[in-house]
Amino acid sequence: MEGRLDSQSQDSAYRRLIEIGIALSAEKNLDSLLEHILLEAKAMAQADGGTIYLATARETLEFSIVLNDTLKIAQGGVSGEPISLPDIKLFHDELTPNLSHIASSAAHRGSSIVVDDSRVNTEFDFSGTRNFDELLGYQSISFLTVPLMNLSDDCVGVLQLLNALDNAGNPIPFEASLVPLIEALASQASVAIENRRLLDEQEELKRQLESEVEARTEELREALTKLSEAHIILKELNTIDAVTGIRNRQYFDDVLDQEWRRAKRQGYEVSMLMLDIDHFKKVNDTYGHLAGDECLAAVAKEVDESFNRPSDVVARYGGEEFVVVLPYISHENALELAESLRQTIEQNEYQADGHSLKITLSIGVATVDPSKDQEVEPRELIGLADGMLYEAKSSGRNRVCSYVTKAATREG
Repeated sequence: MEGRLDSQSQDSAYRRLIEIGIALSAEKNLDSLLEHILLEAKAMAQADGGTIYLATARETLEFSIVLNDTLKIAQGGVSGEPISLPDIKLFHDELTPNLSHIASSAAHRGSSIVVDDSRVNTEFDFSGTRNFDELLGYQSISFLTVPLMNLSDDCVGVLQLLNALDNAGNPIPFEASLVPLIEALASQASVAIENRRLLDEQEELKRQLESEVEARTEELREALTKLSEAHIILKELNTIDAVTGIRNRQYFDDVLDQEWRRAKRQGYEVSMLMLDIDHFKKVNDTYGHLAGDECLAAVAKEVDESFNRPSDVVARYGGEEFVVVLPYISHENALELAESLRQTIEQNEYQADGHSLKITLSIGVATVDPSKDQEVEPRELIGLADGMLYEAKSSGRNRVCSYVTKAATREG
């Protein structure tokens, strides 16, 4: 495979990834989410067809949506016919991994597989594909198969694109420069799928509890309700900061390490923002700690709403400091987002314990590409962002200072 997106096209693609991430988080059910993911991936790669498989508890990959423009096939999602294809086994009967099927192999490897021409490929079993082609008069040639890995590095599914097309509509290999973009989309997709499933499970649990409650006595209803509430509260207390309502330091530490490993494996940049409320001690000294806590909560809400992609992490770092982790975003984009937040905070007026407060933020921004900056560790990214925060405060506050490693600067 040859070819490379130019710098302008690459920047445009990464900006589009930000928009896609926000849109995916707004999908209201799993079927519409999967259709949205596949349509975006097909459009980004200019692919003729595509499939999303979801991993099941039966150790199989389930066909969840299949689209092919040339053959006018649409199964699954919200627009297509019901799926009529059998699951793909992840293991053979003797419990050895099924590595002959390209989708199963990608799930086991945890890495992308690119096949330029299935007609001459001997690594995978394309006999079923060839039978399908012969039956429908089609040619399945190029494949881009990307596992959907969650933050725990477990495979939740597989995204597969079929037949990249040239301007004349002829199948060609997928360009190498497209692979990291599709992998970044797949990362956002896996987070959105897990979030959607969690919400669906919570809704299903709620419906089940409501059904049971109607059939039981008031005493049992109260017991089940308390048990459900206690479970949710205990689960959330482990990761939620009590004062601000956003994620806490413990959650941030865990997610940063996971995101770092993912970025190193897939080769994308990670940006971090360290934010500090300027002269916050004066708020506490002048208006009291209750006003200070309300001020912290208001700022936390503003920051959380400003970074709402599924992959964004917003947490209270300690005291009046907050931290934001932004995967898949260039240093320039991270800097723009930081400046936009700073201006928003500066322009707004916040109510705290009956007082109207005008506050400002100092922000430090640092960007690293873990796959290229091999010697840099996650804690060093924190140090870089914190150093930029110190520079912003020492140079007058209410400003953004930034640092980017040379390896994280994309070539033009």
